[in-house]
Amino acid sequence: MKRFLLSCALLISTMAWAQSVGFGVHGNMINSNINAKLKEIAGITPSTGVLQVALDEVYGLGLGGGVHFDINMSILSIRISGDYITLSPDKDKFQTFVQQSIPGLPVKFVDGGKVDMISGHASAKLFVLPLPVFKIYATGGAGIANVKATKVILSLGNTNLSPVAILKDQTVGTFNAGAGVDIELGGLTVFGELKVNWIMLEEGTSTYIPILTAGITF
Repeated sequence: MKRFLLSCALLISTMAWAQSVGFGVHGNMINSNINAKLKEIAGITPSTGVLQVALDEVYGLGLGGGVHFDINMSILSIRISGDYITLSPDKDKFQTFVQQSIPGLPVKFVDGGKVDMISGHASAKLFVLPLPVFKIYATGGAGIANVKATKVILSLGNTNLSPVAILKDQTVGTFNAGAGVDIELGGLTVFGELKVNWIMLEEGTSTYIPILTAGITF
């Protein structure tokens, strides 16, 4: 409760210094790297010399979107953002990973493994090159995220094995840093940015997720 009140007080204080505020929508495209968890599916431990298959190769790209609220103060802005991101594994690539991890056994990937993340964060935007139309900025911040995944189903021969969880449903802290550009077009601003995100999972690992975001602020 004290943290919530402190956050509200800080937000109100920041808005008092604001020159303008804006509201917008955006889309996200991500590349994930939660590779340690895949190796734990059903107790799978790749043997020495087995080709390492990174999660970004198994999952490819994930898509999502969100809304944001900007508090603008000269060359510095504060962005409050809420996002939803989802990604599903490529079945063929996941099957290849399973076969390489358990050679010689008729184990197949059946279904599951979809990862969903709902997050909220506050980030600072520092304009390092505030040109009349194009404004290049550096950004960084922190927040929280709820991460969960559907259980993975594997089969041995014609029999499905018990579903296995690859990630615990959890709400954890996040950090991000990156750069972007605002393009001011009359009464609206089009922007694009590339950020690196760290998600502090309860298992003691941190997940590195590059996120490309593009959107419009009114």
